[in-house]
Amino acid sequence: MPRDTLSILLFLSIAVLTVIRALFALEWVGTVAAGLVVLLLIVELTRIPRLQRSVGIALLLGGTVAAAFTPNPAAIIQLGLEKTLPFLLLFASVAWLQIPSGQSPSLLAVRETVLRQPPGRRFAWVAAVGHFLGVAFNLAGLSLLTPMVEQGKDERLQKRLGRAMIQGFGAGTCWSPLYVGTAVIIASVPGVSWIEVGPAGFGIALVLLAWSWSFDRLFARRGGTAGGAVPEAHPGMPPIVWARLTLILCSLFGCIIGLVEGLGWSIPVALAVTAPIYAMIWSFLIRRAGAGPGAAATARRVLAGLPGLRGEALLFTGANVLGVGIAALIPDAGPAGSDFPIAPTVMLVLIMAGYALLSAAGLHPVVTVVLVTSILTPTVIGVSPAILALALMTMWGQGTNISPFSATVLYMARVTGRSGWTVAWRWNGPFGITATLLLAAIIAILNLSGFG
Repeated sequence: MPRDTLSILLFLSIAVLTVIRALFALEWVGTVAAGLVVLLLIVELTRIPRLQRSVGIALLLGGTVAAAFTPNPAAIIQLGLEKTLPFLLLFASVAWLQIPSGQSPSLLAVRETVLRQPPGRRFAWVAAVGHFLGVAFNLAGLSLLTPMVEQGKDERLQKRLGRAMIQGFGAGTCWSPLYVGTAVIIASVPGVSWIEVGPAGFGIALVLLAWSWSFDRLFARRGGTAGGAVPEAHPGMPPIVWARLTLILCSLFGCIIGLVEGLGWSIPVALAVTAPIYAMIWSFLIRRAGAGPGAAATARRVLAGLPGLRGEALLFTGANVLGVGIAALIPDAGPAGSDFPIAPTVMLVLIMAGYALLSAAGLHPVVTVVLVTSILTPTVIGVSPAILALALMTMWGQGTNISPFSATVLYMARVTGRSGWTVAWRWNGPFGITATLLLAAIIAILNLSGFG
């Protein structure tokens, strides 16, 4: 059997088994799925890019060593593998939305409008559009804006617009259930539903977008606009395009949140059920309008692209195994928040600061999330589950933007021809520091006011 065919079958099997396990509470199904993850990584190991392979193997080895010092190493590794399943399910689900989002006439019209904005408004447009396309279509939505920052552009303009893209994109983790980090955090913190944190997270995301634009005007634009050539005047998008875009976003979110809140499904499972059906209908409608590959061709392209997720599979598997392994070595902090030696609000701020520092050092944010949700539970810290989940959600985007090994940074590095270290530290480091301080202040105020 060709390796690509085997990898596709393994990925599909993992996704189906993960959904079955969640819906019917069959733990043995999770064990089988975890074994298939190991087989998938073995099959694809030699084709994973060197940097991702090296980091992923280092994470796996670190987790294995940590597990070796526990009473039951095999159970710890098994738990780490099973914690990876929702991530892989989300990756496979989001892949279904990538093809139609890249062919949609409405989304392409949005890109054209952004490309033709004058220098004075371009940063704000790129950040806002990068945010709202990203919250629905992940990196597929962000890829629509890549012509603005591709290699060969003016260096200063490339830096500014690249920052606008990923800062707007990163703010989406504050609230969007379609982001990998957001979905997993909500699933990992017991007693939290999206409806409890989503609206507040949306408000925080708007604050981050405003601060991103303000930071650019205060610091990055000094000494000139660096806006590049003034584009030709663009008449703007017709109201029908705005209406279609709103319908796409609202219908997608409505389906997922309806399943989550109505049936009690987890976000990864709701997305896994919704995304393929939604993508097929969307592709069919695009094809009827005279564009796009059609539903059948979309399905073939999605399935053919699943082996390309091999790098993400290794990184997230390694991160989860390491996180669970380290968590197993650290004794329980205690059963009650009143016994914890640090004030709850102070502890939240320290967690967020540590989140940023560890991410900048190269530790994937999922490791921090696994450690926090395994050790510093809401009960231990003495805060509501909602406020802890919101703190982690808001910081996931900032952590990925300053981590040289995150998917967002590696994507931007590939598009612009820069190194991941340049994009993470030089482009986003200063903003990431200020954003962390801003977010910590917001979370502290919300906690003191009794949020959740």
